[in-house]
Amino acid sequence: MDKIRGDYFIKNKNFYANEDFTYELSPTNVYEVIRVIGWTPLFLEDHLSRLSDSLALSGISSPKSGEEIRNLIIKLLRKNQFKEGNIKLLINKNRYIDLYLYFIPHDYPTTKLYKEGIFVETLSLERKNPNAKVIDAGYKEMVSAFIEERNIYEALLVNRDGFITEGSKSNVFFVKKDTLLTPPLKDVLGGVTRQRILDLAKENNLKILEESIRPEDVRTLEGAFLSGTSPKILSIRSIDGIKIKSTECAIIKSLIKLYEEKIKDYLARNSSR
Repeated sequence: MDKIRGDYFIKNKNFYANEDFTYELSPTNVYEVIRVIGWTPLFLEDHLSRLSDSLALSGISSPKSGEEIRNLIIKLLRKNQFKEGNIKLLINKNRYIDLYLYFIPHDYPTTKLYKEGIFVETLSLERKNPNAKVIDAGYKEMVSAFIEERNIYEALLVNRDGFITEGSKSNVFFVKKDTLLTPPLKDVLGGVTRQRILDLAKENNLKILEESIRPEDVRTLEGAFLSGTSPKILSIRSIDGIKIKSTECAIIKSLIKLYEEKIKDYLARNSSR
């Protein structure tokens, strides 16, 4: 069961006190985590589109339209008086299809991590259905134990063919010479931030390849970074102890600047306050 922030959560369309929060997790469920900045749910349309894709893959129909979900999120923000944070949108199917909205604890990278980069290690593990964002308690426990044991920021998953696919809760990009590499969409959960970065790279004429690399290829890289709802773009300092000068990489520095500008523009056009 998730930890929950604030005083209230929503089930379907009604508010309930957080001390009453509970649900019976079913094998059929999908979720999204949406970051809120300045009262505004960031890139909400992208999250709702991915939610729709995950629902289709899981054989579930949404109990609410996109506009209804957006209105419920705004109501949850105002009810809890939280203008920043992460909201989890969970659609859970037991006897009925129920929609839950609630604030979860967030852990955004510190200024130091953005400046210096993070340590990650590879883990031989594949998610059962990489293209659908579903809850898998066993997977989460295994990854969390690995991260805690190694004292690292994130685990990079390696598939049965020996290729790095994604982070346990993030996407991964690599820079080799003047080209931006990221594992193919068929092998990963297509993150909202991942797609925004690819769009920015295309708009700015950066070379892009959807191509996987093996852990032994890390020494040939000019840079690497994670992307995700909470970390945004976060440079990788070391993979399996191999140091990478990601914070000095011109392509990564350019993408960070472009992405922050994209966020500011979105917030200015979609303010819900």
